[in-house]
Amino acid sequence: MTVESAATVDPPVMDVDFYSPEMAADPWPTVKRIREAGPIVWNERGFWMSARDRVCRQVLNRPGILGQKPIISSIFGEESFVAIDDKARHNELRNVWAVAFRRDTLNALRPLVRQLTSDMLDPVIERLNDGETVDMVPALCRHLPAYVIGHMMGVSNDDLPDVVRWSDLMAEASTGDFQGDFQSNERWLASEQAKLDLADFLRGQIDYRRRHPGDDLISQIVHSDVAGTLSDEAIMINTRQLLFAGNETTANWIGQNIRVLGDRPDLRRELEAEPALIPQAVEEILRLDSVVQLLPRDVHAADVVIADTHLPEGTRIMMLLGGANRDPERYERPDELDIRREGLASLAFGFNLHSCLGVTLARLEAAETTAVLVDRLPAYQVGAELRYSAFSMRGPAVLPISLN
Repeated sequence: MTVESAATVDPPVMDVDFYSPEMAADPWPTVKRIREAGPIVWNERGFWMSARDRVCRQVLNRPGILGQKPIISSIFGEESFVAIDDKARHNELRNVWAVAFRRDTLNALRPLVRQLTSDMLDPVIERLNDGETVDMVPALCRHLPAYVIGHMMGVSNDDLPDVVRWSDLMAEASTGDFQGDFQSNERWLASEQAKLDLADFLRGQIDYRRRHPGDDLISQIVHSDVAGTLSDEAIMINTRQLLFAGNETTANWIGQNIRVLGDRPDLRRELEAEPALIPQAVEEILRLDSVVQLLPRDVHAADVVIADTHLPEGTRIMMLLGGANRDPERYERPDELDIRREGLASLAFGFNLHSCLGVTLARLEAAETTAVLVDRLPAYQVGAELRYSAFSMRGPAVLPISLN
């Protein structure tokens, strides 16, 4: 396929490798060039891409025609609600847990999140006071969200280290470039094995809940009205997707918050003086440094036109959500951190049908952990060893801090 045959008007053409170390470390110059090149740009690597807010919203507004399958289903499974573009069926499955993720329901978790954060900070503070440098990813970021969603799902703390390990390995499938050689790639194979291991674990959990129902999220789907329309495999797939999504992205967001508080002592002091600003501050940090950078959609119909560009059936468009969240057509001074910015919703949690079910939980965790950090952690600096492992799901892989 040539670009000329694919477009109503000739689109700009670029060659961008989203999996390069440079994109993980500092994607913003490249993302800006893509956004400024045009509303839709052809990547010579074989797909369309857009870093503009308006275009990304148009794409997300057309589920089915511009659908998630087979991309998302390859990660989570064909029957996971996050991969289903049929609105009625998607909502039927999603609504099994909708009440559990409402703000009024989740408010009961605030003391747990604060206590977990404080408990994890105790050894961190001791080590910092002893003059050590502490990597906050294993010390706090990675485990806090897993413990919270594990609590909601009724998974014991003893099992959570395995769940975290399997989840991290699964994430390799969404952040690695396995095109062409994926079946011989050790990282991809490890990711696939982790999916199988987590599936086996959850099958045991599901079987136990059938015999011993509780008020946890696994019991809710096992004993829901919709369960009669689901195979055992579909129940497992949806539970696995919920457990994975409930900790990976939030862990990265918490890492971004810690990094910014270390880099911006002025912001730290502002939040100390006005703790009520914390929820909008962490929201602004996420807009500026989005965790989910890439969101793919495949064209499932003929004659699809977005931004005057014809997208042939069978082609793919990559939405650069982080780039859209810095779109100057939507945000004034988009590359600046402004925690008092007018509250325009970003695309950090998706949009329309496939907006994130756990958005309220993620916001609660981000705000509450930050509140405890501001209250308890001495002023600190982020070390030069800070490293990001991937662009597509972007957060600190190594986050060393030490006292000022």
